[in-house]
Amino acid sequence: MRAITLGMILAVTGCGEAEISDPDIAQAIPVATPPISRCMNLGSALEASFEGEWGYTVRREDLERLKQAGFDTVRLPIKWSAHTDEAAPYLIDPDFLARVDEIVGWAKEIGLQIIVNVHHYDELNEDPDRHEPRLEAIWDQLATHYAGAPASVIFETLNEPHTDMTTARTDALNRRLLKRIRQDHPDRWVILGTAFWGNLSALEESQPEYDPRVMLTYHEYSPFAFTHQGASWTDQTDTNVRWGTRADVSEMLSELDKAVAVQDRTRLPVFVGEFGVYQGVPIEQRARWTRALREGLETRGLAWCHWDFAGSLKVYDVGREAWLPEMKSALLD
Repeated sequence: MRAITLGMILAVTGCGEAEISDPDIAQAIPVATPPISRCMNLGSALEASFEGEWGYTVRREDLERLKQAGFDTVRLPIKWSAHTDEAAPYLIDPDFLARVDEIVGWAKEIGLQIIVNVHHYDELNEDPDRHEPRLEAIWDQLATHYAGAPASVIFETLNEPHTDMTTARTDALNRRLLKRIRQDHPDRWVILGTAFWGNLSALEESQPEYDPRVMLTYHEYSPFAFTHQGASWTDQTDTNVRWGTRADVSEMLSELDKAVAVQDRTRLPVFVGEFGVYQGVPIEQRARWTRALREGLETRGLAWCHWDFAGSLKVYDVGREAWLPEMKSALLD
């Protein structure tokens, strides 16, 4: 084993573009503690082509409820592609940006961290040659716009790239986006999106460059036949799938151990940015799966963000203005 000097470690940790190719040096670099502990996705709002289209509009009082309940972060899924010009210089609609600013401002005032991401950029997945420059222009504008924003604003490069956005292509795009973001935000936390719909297997294949303020992410909905049974946007028509045997739990936890292995290899904290069960599944089953996963994540020191607050995998019923007590307990007790 070769001697590891302080200079070797600083040479890597001080540079956001260095790869940790030496395993001895890699193990000497501590995995940073992520700033996120308990997070909630504000889905079905700005991820639609227009807010309200999917039945939910973000309200200040919702952020206040989340803060009071014990959450420290909200993730704001945003379909920027629906509000950005199709031709260069690909300008973002200022009115839409102002709406995002309003929600970011609420989070700051209430004391919540907020993750600003790029969500549902469907065209990018089918034609990345054409749309990668547009995404880079979106992040160029966001990086400039949020220069000087508090550290509580966290960026996430891209949600669930897939199809022609392979793991290698996603890694390359993430490097370019991070380089641009770092020009205005040398110390801001940035979450790097994962290919293959944010799947753990793609995260295991990923070769990210080390940066001391980067989190890796994946989404956990396994087994999909259980978590999405009956969901209209899937082909999961069997609504009698049950979960909760000892073998089920063991399989779930073994997957989390794989995420820890990625964290150990890359020295970058892993953030499970989405997990949840469709609202059509019996509430006791939803709560059992959710509690088991949440406890498994916390035992392993993995940050998490539930999907979602008031959408189709909800924990809060806007119509009744009430928490679903079983789900709230599964996440927080």
